[in-house]
Amino acid sequence: MSFQNAMQPRLAEFFQRAIRQNKLAHAFIFYGKPGTGKRELALELAKAVNCEESKGDPCDRCPSCLQIAHGNHPDVVTIQPDGNVIKIAQVRELQAKFKYSARQGITRVAVLEQADKMRDETANSLLKFIEEPSSPMVVVLITENLSDLLPTIRSRCQRIRFPELSPEQKRQKLVEDGLPAKVASVMAHLPGKVDMEEFDPQAFEETCRRIIDWGNQILAGQMSALLTPTEKWFQTEVEQGRAEQLLDVLLLWYRDVLMHVTVDGARVFREWEVRFPDRYGQDQLLLAMDNVMIARRLLIRPQYNNQSIIEQMVMSIQEGRLTMENGWQLISLSKV
Repeated sequence: MSFQNAMQPRLAEFFQRAIRQNKLAHAFIFYGKPGTGKRELALELAKAVNCEESKGDPCDRCPSCLQIAHGNHPDVVTIQPDGNVIKIAQVRELQAKFKYSARQGITRVAVLEQADKMRDETANSLLKFIEEPSSPMVVVLITENLSDLLPTIRSRCQRIRFPELSPEQKRQKLVEDGLPAKVASVMAHLPGKVDMEEFDPQAFEETCRRIIDWGNQILAGQMSALLTPTEKWFQTEVEQGRAEQLLDVLLLWYRDVLMHVTVDGARVFREWEVRFPDRYGQDQLLLAMDNVMIARRLLIRPQYNNQSIIEQMVMSIQEGRLTMENGWQLISLSKV
């Protein structure tokens, strides 16, 4: 990949400069939301400090870069949780592997993913390892939750925050990973990281088209919109934990319709060959979006019934009113 194509170009430039000026710290914490390129940049850093042809930017051609890319470099180790935790035995194994001096010109790199899943005794063992390296070494701790790491660990590492990628950056990355462009455009605007092994682009596209049709029924005041949440496909999505995603897609559709009737801006569904309705006013669309956001917020509360929340969202939009949260509570709890 090389630093030049990194998902976080500013951070890549920072590391490139630090390597060339011999000012690279020996321990880092990479923190930020999923899908922001933390692991990818950690591996590019490992390549950069060990590249046999270039200083500061990996060539992606030399034996060292290729070994790291394929995960079989003897001096670059990645640790992931064993079950729910990173165990002290894993850290001790790392210490044993890095006990003796490395070959000349080699900088050992240890990458700990989900580092917040270390117990205190594991973190304390790692702390000694960080403070007493036997040879040139860089340790990278990757986490989404900086505050869950021990203060002693945080104080010994340089903290690097990974800002969330722009939707266009996410889209480009998803297309590079093999998603169809029109599916990538939608996924880039949704929270979370795409599991490429589990994700079915065709099924997702079909779900999006059903959501678009449902959204149009809601705006048109059709009674069939109230029946959609009871349909098998909708129930399956909810049962598989994707109720929030359904509303996220609906919100994106309403955003696109709003842009269609107000401004000529870029639309998420621009490549979908769908017709954007133009008979709805700005106020109606904004009210619909407000109700979707209220429903989306309430779906994460386990004491509420999902179907009741969604039904009330549909009714509120069609009746042209904004439902307050206490109104949702009365209806939701009555159906639990």
